[in-house]
Amino acid sequence: MKTPENKFTTYGEFGSLLQFSSPAIGNAFCPPNRINIESLIGLWYNGRSMRHYLLKAHISTLGAVILFGLMSPMCKLAMQNTAIDGLLLAFFRVSGAALLFWLISPFVAREKIARRDRIPLLGMSLCGMVINQFLYVLGIQYTSPTNACVVGTATPVMTFILAALFLQHRVTWRRVSGFLLASIGALVLITGSGGGLSGHPLGDMLCLVSQFSAACYFVFFGRVLRQYHPVTIMKWLFLIATALTVLPMAGHLSALPAATFRPQELFAIAYVVIGGSFFSYLLLIVGQQHLPPPTVAAYNYVQPIIAAIVGITLGLDLLTWQKCLSLLLIATGVLLISKRTA
Repeated sequence: MKTPENKFTTYGEFGSLLQFSSPAIGNAFCPPNRINIESLIGLWYNGRSMRHYLLKAHISTLGAVILFGLMSPMCKLAMQNTAIDGLLLAFFRVSGAALLFWLISPFVAREKIARRDRIPLLGMSLCGMVINQFLYVLGIQYTSPTNACVVGTATPVMTFILAALFLQHRVTWRRVSGFLLASIGALVLITGSGGGLSGHPLGDMLCLVSQFSAACYFVFFGRVLRQYHPVTIMKWLFLIATALTVLPMAGHLSALPAATFRPQELFAIAYVVIGGSFFSYLLLIVGQQHLPPPTVAAYNYVQPIIAAIVGITLGLDLLTWQKCLSLLLIATGVLLISKRTA
């Protein structure tokens, strides 16, 4: 196939190239020097289908962020038991999610991972599961949930910078303005909550490295993510993470039989595994397959809003003008970031 440099001389040449991305588009222009009207009708339906997938991707990413937003208080609740520390809770996340994904995989997708994708899959597991999850949960053990939320606002910025450097992602004033507005909104919400910043610098640093690892996960593995079904990707990522961490966690696991758990602690652990790992990553990868990395990462700004809404709903927090202002700023910022450029 001839790839034109500047412009196309025939409809057939144009259509041959477009068939790589969409058969409906390619078929509309493939016949030399004439346009296939029936295929153009198919192209219109294809456009509607694309909008449907984008909407599904945004809704899935938002759902994942809502589940992630509850992780910090749930981790704190689970670690009230002295037998559970940050590392052990992180191991519960990866091993429990691996078990769930492998249980459903025979009913959803049966795919083999190509040889060339095995090394990237290992990198994905290290960045998205091992480093990200273990350091985040360990960081929460040493710092406060408020500090963890503040550090979490760095993920979209780091993702945006990495995407601009390595993926030639367009840096526009609209996107930069969106990131600034969302960052200001998140900080207004967090610092205006009355809790203040408190915690050990070690915990804050662990959370920061965790967020940088998440940014790498968003940016560098898009090709592999789009190659396979979400369940196929997730079952291998969590299985690799479990295999890499099971031996170092043997000593922690040996103390479990003598431990006793209260119902609320068991509920928190179950949420960390099922809600904060299984469903959240399943939804997140749907967004990653259809949205640019900075757009997916920008949804991190929604997490403080989720925490505030839960607190107000449970009567643990009050609705103030700062919260309303931050909601407006974050919503506007995310809208500017996610809006597609013509």
